[in-house]
Amino acid sequence: MMIYWHIEGKQNLSNETYKSSREMYSAKAEKFVADNTIRTETERNIPVVKGTPGGDVYLIARLWEWWPILELEKGQTYKVHLYSMDYQHGFSLQPTNLNIQVLPGYEHVVKMTPNQSGTYAIVCNEFCGIGHHQMLGRIYVK
Repeated sequence: MMIYWHIEGKQNLSNETYKSSREMYSAKAEKFVADNTIRTETERNIPVVKGTPGGDVYLIARLWEWWPILELEKGQTYKVHLYSMDYQHGFSLQPTNLNIQVLPGYEHVVKMTPNQSGTYAIVCNEFCGIGHHQMLGRIYVK
């Protein structure tokens, strides 16, 4: 049944995972943010970064934040890259119930095509310490 549900159930993601290092991933993510930031939000001035349809977008998980905030277009496909800088984190995209464990040392790549406009919350669903309840991020779909 697991093979059937993977193909027909559309519940399980087919993602890619690559061995990486903090330095390599951080350089890619920071270049992406520097090249594509459209504004900042929150009192911490977190960058809001517009992804290029068909392109790569980068998210960093670290105590206790998802960085940066992404802005994507409805109906367009993106390769979302995820990396943890410190501990195991969970990438839970709500309200879609998309869940991925993000482990240090590995770059996780997920193809994503948002089909509804709105604001999506990224919640860490793996306990990562005392500030775990504050580890939230955002994706805007226009």
